[in-house]
Amino acid sequence: MPGHNGPVSVPTTGPGRRSRPRPTWAELPDSVRDGVERALGARVVSAQSAPLGLTPGLASRIELDDGRRAFLKAAGVHRGADTVAKLRREAQVMDALPPGALAPRLLGVYDDGRWAAVACTDVGGRPPASPWTRPELDRVLAALSACVVATTPSPLPGPRFVADWADDLTSWRRLARDPSAPAALRAVLPADLDWVPRDLDRLARLEAGWSVRADGDTLLHGDLRADNILLTDEQVWFVDWPSACVGAPWLDLLFLLPGAAVTPGAVDPEDVVRTHPLTRDVAPETITATVAAIAGFLLTVSLEPPPWYAPEVRLFQRAEAAAALRWLARRR
Repeated sequence: MPGHNGPVSVPTTGPGRRSRPRPTWAELPDSVRDGVERALGARVVSAQSAPLGLTPGLASRIELDDGRRAFLKAAGVHRGADTVAKLRREAQVMDALPPGALAPRLLGVYDDGRWAAVACTDVGGRPPASPWTRPELDRVLAALSACVVATTPSPLPGPRFVADWADDLTSWRRLARDPSAPAALRAVLPADLDWVPRDLDRLARLEAGWSVRADGDTLLHGDLRADNILLTDEQVWFVDWPSACVGAPWLDLLFLLPGAAVTPGAVDPEDVVRTHPLTRDVAPETITATVAAIAGFLLTVSLEPPPWYAPEVRLFQRAEAAAALRWLARRR
C-alpha cells in the first residue's frame, strides 16, 4: 500500500492481468464439455486460456473439428453464483446486440443449472497499448460512437443505469459519514491529492448530481476498460458484456477515461470530453458530477480486499481513482 507522500503505484501488468491460472478445458466436468460441444455442433480439438480478465472461470480460445474458432467462457456455481449469473446475462445481451455494436457474435450457450458456458466468435486482436496512446484511444472512441448509434434505442429494456449504479455511485456520501475515512484516505493517496480527505462533504454534494442526466435509451457496455477492448488492424471490438445497462450515451466514455489517463501525459481526458461528439454538448456540471462519482467509486472499491485470482486490480483501481481525482480538480 503506497504511503501518502509517494505516487500511486500503477501495476505494469494492467487492469485485467491475473496472478492465478484459469481453469482449463480439460478440467471441466465431462458433462459440461459434452454439453458445450452439443451446443456448438462440433468437437473441441484445442483450447488455449486467455491471460486477461477479472473473473475466476474458464476463458479460452478454442478450435473446433469443423475448422471454426470460438471464444469460450464457463463457470460453475462453486466459483460463485454471481459468476454464473453474469454468464447467463452476457448470453442474453449478446443475443440481442445488433452487428453495429462491434461485439463478437453469440455461437452457443450451455446451462445445466450449476454450470453455464457461453461461446462467441473469436475476433482475435490485442488490448490497447499500456500506457494508452492517443491514436489508439481515438480509434476506440470512434468505434464507441458507432456502437452508440447501433445500440440506440436499446434492444433490451434494462437494467437502467441510474438504478443499477445507484448504490455504487454514492461513495463520497458514505465516506463523508465515516469518521475513520479521512485517515484511511490519507494513508493511500499521494501528496498532490491531500485535499481529498478534507473535502469529503463537498465531494459528497458534488457527487449527488450524477444521476440528473444519466438516464437515456442507449444500451451501454457498462464495464468499458482496456481489457474489454480488442484491436485488430481493421477493427475495434468490445467484448465481455455482462454489465450492459441502459442509460445516457456518453457514460461509457467517461468510465473509460480514468484508466486511459493513469499514466501522466498519456491522455488528457479534458481534451477528449471537450471535443468528442458524445460529450462536447453535455452540460459541464453533469460531466463534473459524474467524474466525481466515478472517482469516489474507484477509490472506495480499491480499498476492498482484492480477489484471490487478480490481486493487483486494487492498485490499478487506485491509480484510476487518482487519475479521475486529478481530472476533477482541473474541472473544479
